[in-house]
Amino acid sequence: MRFARLAAAVIALVLAGTGAVLAHAKMKSSVPADGATVAAGLSAIEMAFSHPMRLTLLRLHRAADDSDVPLAGALPSDFADSAKVAVDALEPGAYDVSWTAVAKDGHVMKGRFAFTVAPAQ
Repeated sequence: MRFARLAAAVIALVLAGTGAVLAHAKMKSSVPADGATVAAGLSAIEMAFSHPMRLTLLRLHRAADDSDVPLAGALPSDFADSAKVAVDALEPGAYDVSWTAVAKDGHVMKGRFAFTVAPAQ
């Protein structure tokens, strides 16, 4: 009986520890936020992650015609909890962002978000 309790306790501890190991990083927030409408003059796309990630791809495209919008700055090369990429002034309209990043453990994460740039007033 004592052995069964000890074995159960060891198994519980092992399983509890693997939860942290198996937890993968994710995007916590973005600027602009998903679904947000922003004023003209946006100069960067920013993302915050739950764990350090290295952004390997960021695709910005106009939703109206699915055309790619070139980035004005390079992707960050280091692992970090956040990433910021410069963009030239965006024309009014809806935009989609798709991204790919890799965590320090080699796990690849992908995501998407969308926002709208309001006409200048």
